[in-house]
Amino acid sequence: MPGTPRTHFNQDIERATALVAHAAAMHPANPAEVLLRDDLLRSGWMFAVGAMDAYFCDAYVSLLVKSLRAKSLQSNVALPSFVTKIKVPIGSILAAYANRPNWRWRMAARQMMEKDNVLALDTVRDLFNPFFPPDHKFFSELIDDWITRPHATAHIFGIARAAYLATQNKAREDARKSASRHFFARFKAIIQRRHDCIHNCDRPRNVPQPIGNPGSVRNVIRDVKFLVENSDAHIDHEFGEFLVRINCTAVTRNALGY
Repeated sequence: MPGTPRTHFNQDIERATALVAHAAAMHPANPAEVLLRDDLLRSGWMFAVGAMDAYFCDAYVSLLVKSLRAKSLQSNVALPSFVTKIKVPIGSILAAYANRPNWRWRMAARQMMEKDNVLALDTVRDLFNPFFPPDHKFFSELIDDWITRPHATAHIFGIARAAYLATQNKAREDARKSASRHFFARFKAIIQRRHDCIHNCDRPRNVPQPIGNPGSVRNVIRDVKFLVENSDAHIDHEFGEFLVRINCTAVTRNALGY
């Protein structure tokens, strides 16, 4: 996905990384300092999940805006019903934007999403899968490909790349289903911990939950980066194919950056 969503994600995930690096350099001498270090680690975790949420929100806005702009550039573009049925704020559509007539679509889409979040993989699927063809949808259909990507780990899929590739036939299908379940469980746990930190200061019972060492939070950041980087590549490729399917000409696709 070209442009702002990925740029902002990269910047935000670096902020998360910097928080963890700062915590790792601390040498707490008493319980109060230990708690401070652990809270920095919690902050790094929350920043990572926030970066992921912001990326998917912004990426969805970008796809919607480009779809609407395609129609404004080429009147015979056949927008599918899931786009035409989206309700955007009428005030943003009617507002005047000097020298940037297409800015109205971006402002309307951003206003539509500003009170929402994308803090569940099911929400990601609901938003993006309509743009994708069968067998190319988030996320289970991508397991065979993603599990062989750089930085794929057993933390994410519950099985190492080499072990997965060694399976065949029914064993491969069973491994794929297991990897998919583990993938969803991993990110559900990562997102839930962010909720715990936000809603009750990571104290679901009487005392704060242990956050672990800096390496544990680095693993969270690594896994969030894996999810966003591979999702970004998939969205970018599939949206180009989507534009072809809705009859965008090469001139229109080029104007949209595709």
